[in-house]
Amino acid sequence: MKTFFSITTMLVLMTGCTKDTSSSYNAQLPPETQVGANTFGVTIKGKVYVPRDPLGNGIYPSSKGMTFVGSSSNNWNEIVVKDGASAVGFKMIIHFKQLVYNYNGLYPLSNSNFLDQSDSLPIDHIYFKIWDSSISNYAYYGSMENLGAIDITRFNGSTSINWILSGTFNGKFVRYDNPNDFITINDGRFDLNLNTLPNTVFP
Repeated sequence: MKTFFSITTMLVLMTGCTKDTSSSYNAQLPPETQVGANTFGVTIKGKVYVPRDPLGNGIYPSSKGMTFVGSSSNNWNEIVVKDGASAVGFKMIIHFKQLVYNYNGLYPLSNSNFLDQSDSLPIDHIYFKIWDSSISNYAYYGSMENLGAIDITRFNGSTSINWILSGTFNGKFVRYDNPNDFITINDGRFDLNLNTLPNTVFP
């Protein structure tokens, strides 16, 4: 089983790709849509984060700004979002214990165990890393029990040409190594076409 610290090491290594150090990049929060626009956005501590493909070869050259993954038995699914191009990276995992086709509604968040894929607990949770300049390192935050939710506004079956997964999310998130440090998110949103997402470029 992967430990949190091995994942931490992996995520830090992933930031070894060439970075865009220009100050001209200014991320904008995309609108809330349900058309399969392959967009994601969230504001954390006043900064907007969106997916960006890693620049250069890096350690994981095939890594994308946003992917959708899941088990063959559909007992877990994840939206994986990263900013691999900015001077300071970002990564978020939105983990579903099981997405239900053609169900629009709430998935209440549970306490994150800061693990992904099959190492995650069978729960709906979110965790993410952001740069903390006060420690010159990344800080990790995870969802808290019944203090947030993912609201699926559209999810139609995989047989459709437009295999769309759209929704919003919000919640209160606690820092992994400091139970007194919290971040509140109010405006998370995503709108994915799962058929075209693998070929979408996130500049």
